[in-house]
Amino acid sequence: MGIPKECKMPALSGLDMPLVSRLLLQVFIGEPGMSQKAALYRRNFVRLVDKALREHHEARQAILAQIAEAKRPAKEMAEHGRQIFMLEFTDHMENCINAISRLFKLLQSIKSEKNGAPALPRRLRKLVETKNIDITKARDAVEHIDEFIQKDKIASDEPIMLAVTENDDGVMIANYEIKFEELAMVLKKMHEIALYILTAKKIEGA
Repeated sequence: MGIPKECKMPALSGLDMPLVSRLLLQVFIGEPGMSQKAALYRRNFVRLVDKALREHHEARQAILAQIAEAKRPAKEMAEHGRQIFMLEFTDHMENCINAISRLFKLLQSIKSEKNGAPALPRRLRKLVETKNIDITKARDAVEHIDEFIQKDKIASDEPIMLAVTENDDGVMIANYEIKFEELAMVLKKMHEIALYILTAKKIEGA
């Protein structure tokens, strides 16, 4: 597992969150003009956007903690040992990618729901759909890594769990890689979509 020397993972702290607080208010006062199925899609989408952003933040914090750990005095490390935060990075990043993968699937469900579902502008759909394949491949690699090992699909120098790339600008598993900037772009657009479906009153065709 590589130890990052620099944090190149964008901070997304400027985004309005948690969005679920807005959602709960709307659920409380009612969701007129929306079918039960559409309402459930919307609720789950907003929840997963919050989760993905939260896990992204925690993964970034793990990188920062690891960098700070490397700067501790050698004497202090000798006395108290060295802490490894990258396992926490792996866990949080795995949760983040899994949540994004589920968001892509929910987008398809929302898109196909004709009975009051919040139809999305093509602009928003296309901006995220271009990265669907990359995210899905990384998520599938996480889910099927044992099978990859069994079938000798993993090279000796390839990570078997999500790890920071050699130049610290992305995350990889097996031979699949996602740049942090691309991941951040997807998360920003998912957040924008969540805001859109929260504020859309009457659903119109996209």
